[in-house]
Amino acid sequence: MTTVEIAQGQADESTSPTPTGWWQRFDRVLENLGDHLNPILVKETRQALKSRQFAVTFGLVLLTSWVWSLMAIYMRYPGILYSPDGPFLLVGYLDILLFPLVVIIPFSAFRSLASEREDGTFELLSISTLSPRQIISGKLISSILQILVYLSALAPCIGFTYLLRGIDIITIAYVIMLAFLASVLLSAVGLVLACVTQQRHWQSALSVIVILLFIFLFFMGLMLVYTLVYDESGWREFDKFDFWLGTIGFLTAYASYLHLIVAVASAQITFESENRSARIRVALLIQHFLALGWIGYVAIRFPTDIEPFFFMITLLVLHWFVMGSFINGESAALSPRVRRRIPNYLLDRLWRNWLIPGPDRGFIFVMTGLISGVLASLALAWFDTVTTFSVSDAQRIMVYGFGLMGYAVCYLAAGRLLVRTMNLIFRADIFVSVITNILLLMGGVMVPLMFQVLTNRTMDNTFNHWTNPFWFFASSLDKTGFLESPDVVFFAAFLIMLGGVLMLLNILLGAAELVPGRSKSERDEIEAMPPPPEPLDDPLLS
Repeated sequence: MTTVEIAQGQADESTSPTPTGWWQRFDRVLENLGDHLNPILVKETRQALKSRQFAVTFGLVLLTSWVWSLMAIYMRYPGILYSPDGPFLLVGYLDILLFPLVVIIPFSAFRSLASEREDGTFELLSISTLSPRQIISGKLISSILQILVYLSALAPCIGFTYLLRGIDIITIAYVIMLAFLASVLLSAVGLVLACVTQQRHWQSALSVIVILLFIFLFFMGLMLVYTLVYDESGWREFDKFDFWLGTIGFLTAYASYLHLIVAVASAQITFESENRSARIRVALLIQHFLALGWIGYVAIRFPTDIEPFFFMITLLVLHWFVMGSFINGESAALSPRVRRRIPNYLLDRLWRNWLIPGPDRGFIFVMTGLISGVLASLALAWFDTVTTFSVSDAQRIMVYGFGLMGYAVCYLAAGRLLVRTMNLIFRADIFVSVITNILLLMGGVMVPLMFQVLTNRTMDNTFNHWTNPFWFFASSLDKTGFLESPDVVFFAAFLIMLGGVLMLLNILLGAAELVPGRSKSERDEIEAMPPPPEPLDDPLLS
């Protein structure tokens, strides 16, 4: 055989399919898919799964679950052969699983973004082609992959509890779903908290606060798991439509708040020259319309009950009060880039005006959402008087809704006035705005309480507590006939008038900033310049 024939034979062998050819092709497909993934996701996942922290935590989870299996079987033997001990073992496995899901993974997400700022590598990310939303979503999906790794590690142990009887597969899946959703939400919250401050000494203090917060939530989760799995089984109404309806409502609220938190985290790492408020306010609008849709469905689904109306109105007012406390502290300065993107036409400008950053526009945005949501709920309640509601029930809902709305408008408007005054002395940011609204609310609760205790040493629930919204809330639910009293009706009207005066005062003081003017770009200014004059003919040259 010649050398040429040997070379041709080797070439034929190299081109022939090998037994592992299909696996190599599958591996190439995965590599091609990996090239299209978010690079932040790939980087964070590789760093997390190769880190010593993950190796130690994952090993401890496996070791602890093995020790718990032996201990539980030893403690329950020989009764475990006959009695349904599945819930007992499941509580232990879920407690082991909660530690990485509630403490380790959310804190790792917090540190992953905080360390980018501390080490100075975040500037490299900010000038890359990745958008802020891609950076946040990449880190969040990396946390989700870590959650799935821990779930897959304990899946055989959790499946073993089903074989021990006493627990159904739907309960196991439902509780694991709650733990998964809680871990994802806490990871998103950790990303938001990582952007609160850029100074190293404040980051150290914030790290301690965040880890203590997650540890506290971990212990709360332990008690909740014990209650849901081992102690209380009345909530497991899987055969009823209302249970799954409540689950869908919970998932709707969860998805909307997760979207809002991701939008907030993305806005915090966006350049200051960009519009940071637009996506956040769009997310708030989505939540608002989802809430109105659920209120309408609840009114149709439960036509004879007034409790769902009280519940939905309370959540709606509380939501807008919290959002308004943050929006009141936005910066009023608009960058030239934002001003250049303001529409030219007045109607278009008025329509998009509420998506432009600024505390005065944000205040009107919050007031519009709060008032429209409460009025829509009250209109639905009054519409139900045609079919099932009595007029007295509709009146109770209206007095309750107007009362809570009046409290929210008064406190938000008063907080905006205080923040506006503080901005004349120093820059009052979002943190100062939130603290101001909290102190105002605490003052409205504590001042009448202290005055009443010091004067007549009694704790009776009278109108001396009219500044306390919790007094109004508790009295409306506990006392029969409270909302039907003429004094309470007059008081709710007084709150609406007081809130209207404070809101009008804020509008007058911020009228100059409500509709900002559009600044032209250099290209627009050049195009708007008159053409140069034509040169005159020189008569001496002609």
